[in-house]
Amino acid sequence: MIWFQLYNSNPKNKKTSDCVVRALAIATQKPYTQVLDELVEICKKTGYFINDKKCYEKYLKDNNFVKMRQPRKKDNTKYTIYEIDTIIGDSVAVVSCANHLTIVSNKMLLDLWDCRFKTIGNYWVKKL
Repeated sequence: MIWFQLYNSNPKNKKTSDCVVRALAIATQKPYTQVLDELVEICKKTGYFINDKKCYEKYLKDNNFVKMRQPRKKDNTKYTIYEIDTIIGDSVAVVSCANHLTIVSNKMLLDLWDCRFKTIGNYWVKKL
């Protein structure tokens, strides 16, 4: 079971559409502004904006995260974020859901809002 903790890594404590930066800062344990700067550099090189999947996927790959396919249960139904611990255990996972990127760490969803009811899309786990 995943628990929810209200958490905002935005250094100005703003509630804005920065879910990509917030999630990646928590996942990589880097300062928010450093992650933002690194995403901007990828944006400059690729032309994809920082919240574009092609940009943050490159960032995750460069930081040793492995992309996992959308998980399915034996009956082919989809998992919700609430159930992700059955797949990842206590690991850290960056999780995509409808128009959002979030982070699950040690069975805790760290975000501005509780999106545990959302269906998991792709997710990324740290390569050991």
